[in-house]
Amino acid sequence: MAYTADVLIVGAGGSGMAAAISAASSGASVVVLEKCPQVGGSTALSVGSFTAANTSYQFRAGVNDSIDLFVEDMKTANGAYEARENQSLRRILAENAGPTVEWLSSLGVQFLGPTPEPPYDKPRMHNVLPNSRAYRDALLRECRRLGVTIYTSMRVDELLRNTAGEIIGAAANGTRYFGRRGVVLTTGDYSASTELKAKHVGEDAARIPPVNPANTGDGFYLGEKAGGYTLQMDRLYEGLRFAPSKRPDLIKMLPSVPALNRVMRFVVERLPKNLLAYLIRGALTSWIGPNVTMYRAGAILVDGTGRRLANEDTDSTMARAVAATGSNTGFMVFDEQVAQKFSAWPNPVSTFPGVAYAYVQDYKRYRPDVYHRADTLEELADEIGVDPATLRATVDRWNQNVQDGKDEDHGRQHLGSGVTQGPFYALGPMNAYITLADGGLGVDDQLRVVREDGTPVPGLWAAGSTGQGGLQLLNHGLHIGWAMVSGRIVGRNVAACPHRTDMRVASTGPTTADA
Repeated sequence: MAYTADVLIVGAGGSGMAAAISAASSGASVVVLEKCPQVGGSTALSVGSFTAANTSYQFRAGVNDSIDLFVEDMKTANGAYEARENQSLRRILAENAGPTVEWLSSLGVQFLGPTPEPPYDKPRMHNVLPNSRAYRDALLRECRRLGVTIYTSMRVDELLRNTAGEIIGAAANGTRYFGRRGVVLTTGDYSASTELKAKHVGEDAARIPPVNPANTGDGFYLGEKAGGYTLQMDRLYEGLRFAPSKRPDLIKMLPSVPALNRVMRFVVERLPKNLLAYLIRGALTSWIGPNVTMYRAGAILVDGTGRRLANEDTDSTMARAVAATGSNTGFMVFDEQVAQKFSAWPNPVSTFPGVAYAYVQDYKRYRPDVYHRADTLEELADEIGVDPATLRATVDRWNQNVQDGKDEDHGRQHLGSGVTQGPFYALGPMNAYITLADGGLGVDDQLRVVREDGTPVPGLWAAGSTGQGGLQLLNHGLHIGWAMVSGRIVGRNVAACPHRTDMRVASTGPTTADA
């Protein structure tokens, strides 16, 4: 049995459904294959911020912005990575992000913002209401309205070529699906592929589990087997997060209904900032781990036995060390000096920039399961379940390093004040996760998958993380932005292609996704 449509899309996350809507509204018939039982992908699991310039939200807030200013701020955020930037795709993102926010709003998605997001000079971060599932629900509604066919639990095993070498379809679960005008890969990133993480970053990074276990790099394997290539595969977003709270999270529980979303936006835009921040802190303490600045002030990271684990100067080093423990468990330990410092502005423990800030006392209020305080180190050790003698020896060793001005064990540069003044505190348990991977297939400005010589692979396209193409997305809200922007662009581009006249499958060898 075979199914044929004008456009075949592999992956029903944010970029895949945006592509489907764009193609369908351009007059094409569309079939989407999603390997998971539900649609949404990483988009539905994200915090949900969308960074864009020249939006109606900015206009109402009196923000005078421009595309050129947006590009310049992205250059600043890139830092040393600017030399690797795909400047053409960056310009496409900057020019289309604002119109895409307005397009999402027309589908019923509502935002809070714009809010500041350093180092950007202008407030551009638009935070979705009530949660990131609003993207999924709005896109799915529009797909259904336009007659897009979505098949779930359909993992693509191989791409199909015709006798002319063009990609014309895909095989999934023993069935062939064809796209007369083109095939689009929107399968997310490779953060769940142990093989790809080990190959491009290292075995220590490969041990870190992903936030989205479905991101196994299927599109990367398929695209490479079809003749494309990958680039920028060496950068992962590694960090520590608190273990999930067992308490209900009101923000995550809220349904995404357009009428309710409009009411919610009306209310939150008029709430006093202090009250809004108070309401958001409960979610903030659930979703985000402590800022690295707490370690720079003197805190240390210990494992489940009380041993210090790593150089705490970088998130990636700590995440890899925690993942290597086997139990994937770590605790931040600090003293009263650090606790006092991170109990008031400008030193939050964790933050939604411009929206809410959480301090040490907020963890006591909202996450008592990860907040620990004791008068002595031995009592703190009992509280978090580690060996008292080991924790005491670890802290004494660390304090000696601080006194000597040199970390003899892990080479940390920012030593802080040590862990000397009781009472003593711990935050945890924390677990290591990879939230995103920044590699992608090489694509041109039309989002056609290209070979290393720059020539397109006939019939094959990519968007979202799968088609990131060397684009640097080094500030919050850019990954969601690229997912939606690239999805809209690729959908209309594929829909504008003529039908392939040769739909016969050639027997020239498989393009299997060996993920």
